[in-house]
Amino acid sequence: MPKMSQTSWRRTQINYQEHFFAGLVITIFAGFILFLQGFLAITGQNIIWLLSISFVFSLLPDIDIGTSTIRKVFITAFVIFILINGVNSLGYLFGSIVIILLFLPHRGIMHTYLMGGLLSGLLCFYFLDWVLPLIALLNFCSHLILDKIKFKF
Repeated sequence: MPKMSQTSWRRTQINYQEHFFAGLVITIFAGFILFLQGFLAITGQNIIWLLSISFVFSLLPDIDIGTSTIRKVFITAFVIFILINGVNSLGYLFGSIVIILLFLPHRGIMHTYLMGGLLSGLLCFYFLDWVLPLIALLNFCSHLILDKIKFKF
């Protein structure tokens, strides 16, 4: 079998910056289409929500990696929440989620389209709308797709 040259395609790991960049591109594209169709208003608040959702959901499948950026952000948010609000029922829920994350295997349940649907679907209860949850789902799915097809020279 012939040796592969230096310029051959090889599978590589995609990093969090590439996942986030892909999520931003998808968010901008989907947001523009939803704006043109009259489903999304371009306001300062919506832009902040879009950027936040893009960041979180484009990285969320990797929350099961101990050194991942999204896990560090999530745990930092938990600590800040406890410092500001003290331990309350929401703090116990947040803490339970942090503990569960410690035991999730990488590329397990968090790397499924079902989990993407469930987690983005939860946003429907907060926003009482489908637009931002749809963008969250697109970002989550972009992560899963990029993990399967990312190649570099």
